[in-house]
Amino acid sequence: MAQSVIINGVTYADVPEVDIPLSGGGTAKFMDTSDATATAAKMLKDETAYANGNKITGNIESLGATTYTPGTSDQTIASGKYLSGAQTISGSEYLVSANIKSGVTIFGVSGSLALPSISQDGTTKVLSIS
Repeated sequence: MAQSVIINGVTYADVPEVDIPLSGGGTAKFMDTSDATATAAKMLKDETAYANGNKITGNIESLGATTYTPGTSDQTIASGKYLSGAQTISGSEYLVSANIKSGVTIFGVSGSLALPSISQDGTTKVLSIS
């Protein structure tokens, strides 16, 4: 958003920024930040910016590279985190239908493994795989 600037009694309209030469070289830059929308909640932790005439420091936590190994309970990445590294969900070459009991599904893989059963009639024990 540009502002009107008065220098030595002369008004300059719609000036987006002012650069003033410094005695040691370079320039000092002044900008209107009144239309900025940055907030601490929208910036990474410890990063800084100027918005609405104020210096703000970000507070979004960064989550580096992490590997998640499936287990018996859910693992959740909390909301409001910035994923700054690769997030890996471990797989296993053994997660196949033939290694899972028939009638059981694990992570979307339905089992086909038939387990042996033992039955007894009097004195004879019979082992069968169905």
